[in-house]
Amino acid sequence: MRNLFAALILSLVSALAATAEPSVKIINFTADWCPNCQILNPRIEEAMQGFEDGVIERVDLDVTRIRRNSSVAERAEVQTELLLLAEEHQVAYLWDWYGGVTGIAVAVAADNGEPLTCFMRPMTAKAIAGQLKLARTLAERGTPGARKPDGPNCPVL
Repeated sequence: MRNLFAALILSLVSALAATAEPSVKIINFTADWCPNCQILNPRIEEAMQGFEDGVIERVDLDVTRIRRNSSVAERAEVQTELLLLAEEHQVAYLWDWYGGVTGIAVAVAADNGEPLTCFMRPMTAKAIAGQLKLARTLAERGTPGARKPDGPNCPVL
């Protein structure tokens, strides 16, 4: 009977973890034509594999459709779509800081969009995973509004 009860509890905990909201979101400024992104994006994916599903969410702010030969109207439309996506994830301020820049990603607390750490091309997947562990700890245990960003070129509030 105890084994059945333990199995039921474990099953419920697993189900709750699978449906839980992420504690960290990676806001990834990317484009298919960006050489730094071609290196950084797979490293982020590899680093994320070390975490349970649903704990970390990656949000791509992909500027691929913004090209020098695109019209002003096309660029404005894409920028508006990306800004709306950023607002949906509480990180519109990041668009103000990095909009149009590619090859950088910022880990933010999912509850309020507060920046926790940044990732750039020179970082290995292992280094990114280490920073993600720190970001997760800050997001889950830190005091909202008092979590200090860390990492290369992180925005200072």
